[in-house]
Amino acid sequence: MAFALALPRLVAWSLLQVSSLPDTIVTRTIPDRGVLEWTSGLLQILVLLLAVGALVTLILLLRAVRDGVLKLNGTLDRLAADTRPMLADASAIVRDARDTVATVKRDVAAVTDAAAAVGDTILDAAAVTARRVDEVNAVLDVVQDELEETAITAIAAVRGVRLGAHELVARFPGKGRKRRRPTTTDRDDEG
Repeated sequence: MAFALALPRLVAWSLLQVSSLPDTIVTRTIPDRGVLEWTSGLLQILVLLLAVGALVTLILLLRAVRDGVLKLNGTLDRLAADTRPMLADASAIVRDARDTVATVKRDVAAVTDAAAAVGDTILDAAAVTARRVDEVNAVLDVVQDELEETAITAIAAVRGVRLGAHELVARFPGKGRKRRRPTTTDRDDEG
């Protein structure tokens, strides 16, 4: 509110100041332009023209880069379209290879399990065979011992009979008859 009251006074004072200024002419002298100032002006114009040329060149360069990028994008799109079937085939080959490897792994595991089972069976059969061979060896040992005892007993009996016969012959020398083998003529006489 104080400003609103002070505003008319400010305007009145400003008008009084304008009316009290004397009318004076202020002149300014323009110095002559020398060679240095002309050269400076020409150089400024030349720098401006060079800047415009550089700007135009930059614009042309950027357009060329843009055209190159567009061509590159087109080439990449064509390559992507051309390689999609190859990538699909490669993916199928990789999938088939994975399936083949999985099948081979399963088959190897089955063969390994079968080989382990056969090995276990062979080991069991070898153990049974070894046990039976040991049993047969034990029976053969018993048979051999019995045969040896029987042979020794038979030999001892034969020897005893022989010694007994010699002893009888020695005690009764004349009583024994010599036996001779009958010859063919003796046989004819008997018949």
